[in-house]
Amino acid sequence: MRENKLKEIYKTIDTGTAQEKMANLPKFPKIIEFEITNHCNFNCIMCPTGIGTARRERGYMSDAIFHKVIDEIAEHKVALKFVGQGESLLHPKAIEYIAEASARGIITHLTTNGSLLTEEMMKAMVDGPILDSIKFSFQGIDAEGYEILRQKDGFSDLMKKIKRLFEMRGEKEKPYITIGTSITNEKNEAIDDFIENAGKICDKVEVGMTNLETSELSLVKNDRNREKLIELRSKQVMNKKRYVCCPQVYDTITVRWNGDITACCGDIHGLMNLGNMATSSIADCWNGDKEFAYRKVLAEGRYTDVEACKNCYDVYGWTYGDN
Repeated sequence: MRENKLKEIYKTIDTGTAQEKMANLPKFPKIIEFEITNHCNFNCIMCPTGIGTARRERGYMSDAIFHKVIDEIAEHKVALKFVGQGESLLHPKAIEYIAEASARGIITHLTTNGSLLTEEMMKAMVDGPILDSIKFSFQGIDAEGYEILRQKDGFSDLMKKIKRLFEMRGEKEKPYITIGTSITNEKNEAIDDFIENAGKICDKVEVGMTNLETSELSLVKNDRNREKLIELRSKQVMNKKRYVCCPQVYDTITVRWNGDITACCGDIHGLMNLGNMATSSIADCWNGDKEFAYRKVLAEGRYTDVEACKNCYDVYGWTYGDN
């Protein structure tokens, strides 16, 4: 049976209290969230990059930063997730970077909206093989829901690309293919139909809730749809829950396109920077005083003491799939 190489890592990440994690911290993060660009070709209404509210400068990772990161993490053989506040495949060297990381024995993962995926890219992923796992990021469960949240038509084309990759891979071990989407007010029957159909062209389907709190709902053109989303957003705000244990500071770290090393992948504006690859290392930042201070504050449940954590809630509430 085909297994996602990240699954065993996440089993250790998704268990234990903050206090237990503090007492058993790894010497190096288990997963590196790797943003090679924060540019995106989509304008999703719930995404700070898409609606233009993200304050960080935009750009593309240089070869120098990439190689410094790879040289360090290759010693530890941890997982490298090509993901971030942008679309990784916009980087002209995305596939080359993934291939090099894979050749160094690093577990590689890509999260993508899939719109830029070509036949040539898919061939490299499968024939190399250079990619251990890939996750296709959707919104909604049909063409209408996808277009409302992503402000463009692309549902059918994306399903066709995923099917093509699934067929090209065949019985090969990798890449492990996941389809992940988030919903708003879809009916259970429709969700089940999506899971059944999507499950025929991938290894795993994940369905969660769309975080509408910071969404720009004025972009939704249909009055009825917009009113429904406004109502749903008000319910989300009333029912928000804190994470039982922060899923970031005890197990993972994020490297941005410009070399900034941050404590959290959700640090949209760069408020939790620990250092930069130009003058620091991942290990230095991971074991440094700033990161330890964040861990202590969050272990004590003092979320409001950290600007980037004040409005961080477990809103996704995955409803299907083993996450």
